[in-house]
Amino acid sequence: MIDLHIHSKFSMDSESDLSQIATVAKLKGLKYIGINDHYEMRHGELKYGFDLREFLEAVNSVQTDVVMLKGVEWGWDCEGTPPGFEGFDYISLSIHRCDEPMEMVQKCYEDFLKRTLRCVEAADFDVLDHFDFVRRYMPGNPTVPNHLKPIVDDILKVIKDKGSAIEVNTEGFSAYGEPHPPIWILEKIRKQGIPVTVGSDAHNLENIGRDVLKALKLLRNMGFKEVIIFRRRRMEAIKI
Repeated sequence: MIDLHIHSKFSMDSESDLSQIATVAKLKGLKYIGINDHYEMRHGELKYGFDLREFLEAVNSVQTDVVMLKGVEWGWDCEGTPPGFEGFDYISLSIHRCDEPMEMVQKCYEDFLKRTLRCVEAADFDVLDHFDFVRRYMPGNPTVPNHLKPIVDDILKVIKDKGSAIEVNTEGFSAYGEPHPPIWILEKIRKQGIPVTVGSDAHNLENIGRDVLKALKLLRNMGFKEVIIFRRRRMEAIKI
């Protein structure tokens, strides 16, 4: 079982100790975990982040039977140049910026998806996190409007051409019954043969591994045969 989206005290919104994360992950039956802390850039500047060298040393120092991979949740809005993230196992690209109010669903989705398309075209990354992130915060959690679905297709084409992966983020299960991205996008991903990974987006110890079994069962029932982990920015397939 895997969970490649766990936040530690290196994120500004988590207090989880790395050793405690490893202990809880083992108790929950996880074999592969990824520490995926926030490194958020906005308008070309670092909004919040962490010391990259200190992070790598801290993860490497943890004694555990669980495979603990070194990730970074690079939040980007397509402005500015990121650091190289040398020494990381994977770079997760996350788009958190939307300049339209969440209540204006069509405008917000259009702004968010167009920004996502620009970012995946320009970025050096391994996996796109929480594809439809803004859905979490919209009243009623609506999915992408029909007239904007061609932008989704454009995003998927870029990701496939780059040989990158897409995260199945389980946080949506508890809010509205399906993950990021939703099932209709996952079906497109499956048909195009784009690799997927799974992450809980846990910001505390309690949520480590949350709904990852549900996600793996969903993927298996949809016809996915494997999920992906990363080592030194190379994909490795894990059968499901």
